[in-house]
Amino acid sequence: MRTISLPSRRFVIRRLVLGVGLVALALATALPATAANPAGGSTAAPETAPPPPDEFGRGTPQSTIRGFLEATTLHNYRRAMSYLDLRRIPAAGVATRGPELARQLRVVLDNTIYDLGTVSDEPEGRPETGLAKGRQLVGRIETEKGTFSILLERVPRDDGVPIWQFSNVTVTRIPDLYREVSYGIVGERLPPFLVETRVLRLALWQWIGLLVLLGASWLIACLVVRPGLPLTRRVAIRVGFDVNDPTFGRALSPLRGLVGLIVFKAGEPSLALPVAVLPVLHGAQKFLLVIIVTWLALRLIEVSSQIVRRRLLRRPEPPSQPVIDFIQRGLKIVVSVLAVLMLLEAVGVQVSALIAAIGVGGIGIALAAQRTVENLFGGLAVIGDRPVQEGDFCRVGDQQGTVERIGLWSTRLRTPDRSVITIPNARFLTLQVENLQERDRILFSTTLRLRYETAPDQLRWVLVRIRALLDAHPRLDPDTSRVRFSGFGESSLDVELFVYVRTRDANDFLAVREDLCLRVMDIVTAAGTAFALPALTTYTSTGGMDPERAGAAAAEVRRWRAEGKLPLPEFELKHRF
Repeated sequence: MRTISLPSRRFVIRRLVLGVGLVALALATALPATAANPAGGSTAAPETAPPPPDEFGRGTPQSTIRGFLEATTLHNYRRAMSYLDLRRIPAAGVATRGPELARQLRVVLDNTIYDLGTVSDEPEGRPETGLAKGRQLVGRIETEKGTFSILLERVPRDDGVPIWQFSNVTVTRIPDLYREVSYGIVGERLPPFLVETRVLRLALWQWIGLLVLLGASWLIACLVVRPGLPLTRRVAIRVGFDVNDPTFGRALSPLRGLVGLIVFKAGEPSLALPVAVLPVLHGAQKFLLVIIVTWLALRLIEVSSQIVRRRLLRRPEPPSQPVIDFIQRGLKIVVSVLAVLMLLEAVGVQVSALIAAIGVGGIGIALAAQRTVENLFGGLAVIGDRPVQEGDFCRVGDQQGTVERIGLWSTRLRTPDRSVITIPNARFLTLQVENLQERDRILFSTTLRLRYETAPDQLRWVLVRIRALLDAHPRLDPDTSRVRFSGFGESSLDVELFVYVRTRDANDFLAVREDLCLRVMDIVTAAGTAFALPALTTYTSTGGMDPERAGAAAAEVRRWRAEGKLPLPEFELKHRF
């Protein structure tokens, strides 16, 4: 019988222990993978959760500044201190010093020149020359010790997330900067409501101060510049102004504005206005200064023109009104153009480019308006040469009349028919101009036509008597007068009469001429002769003749001849009849 040997009990137990161990090892290896991926999917590593967002919006430099400004505008300085790096301040003093530093930093920023639009809006910031990575420049402020930069710095949050705050170097310097740019004694002693309430970046007390300063400036200007003030009148009289002239009173208004602007400028530092507001205020002051100075210059030109007119009236030569008017008008145009250019420059317009454009355009305009420019220069020539003046009676070409106005483009004449003739100045210069007003004497020249029946001695008597008349008449010039038997006409004996009347007035000349003609008629009648008629006439032997008077005239001439006193052919002034 075959016997089978059974394994020993110790061997069986060893095998069971080994199997249980292998199963346990396999389970230990499989459980972690199953727990990590219970659905039997892939075994990729888990993703890191994003950090929670910053409740103060300090993720970028621009958002940090914007948040700080919004918090300080609402006077929430406890929130505003979260934008400051306060790590160098002891923890026990953060709660009290933090809000105060935030308030002071807002005042410093108001006096710092910066542009929020140029600050980086990226989480990493923007690399800047001269600054380490993680720092951003906000702006620079001028102090007595030099220029100080306001910086932002990227620092870790409590949980390690990087945020942007005002750097600890900037925070350390805040008290010193505040003392230099603060509102001073006035701001420190005013109620917080007036200091902390801002409208358009200005504190409420600064708005009130601006209004008070404006009123005070105008009041002081009105008190200093008054027509009745002795000092003002004394200075005006010394310069030559007529204080009673209305033009002088109008010139004081822009002078008040100038004085008021000076007073306002002197009182402006007391308001401690923010630096960001000063460019706007200074621009407005420059704008007003240009307007006031232009206004004052125009008024002074008017007053100076009046002074020149009065001084010229004292001279023997009458003043040239067109010249004064032209100079006054030209100065006003120049001042106005300069004022417009300065105003354009004040608002940021490139004046140089504008002047170049105007120069190019001016050439085209000059070519297009050639005739107008010709008349303009013609007007300048007329005004400068002064062939005629306003009020002169003249003859221009075939027209005559009184000059009413000499303008830059044309000259106007008032004719004897009371119509107005306008002559362009360019044509005026090409015409023959006879200024009748400038005559120192007026010529009276005529021809006396006596009948052929006039005897020679009668004619001699008429010549002598008329010469004596011209010599004795108080309104005639005897040095240039003459009366001559000039010849034989078709139906008359012609006697030429030539004499100057001592007058420049046409109406006065007509009166003297009338008197002279009547006296000549008396002499001709007294000689027993008569004027010839301009027609063929059949005479009787003695028709129209006075034999008795003819005989008397002939007898007197014989007497002159016998005494050797016949004043012909030369007439001496010593002869009186």
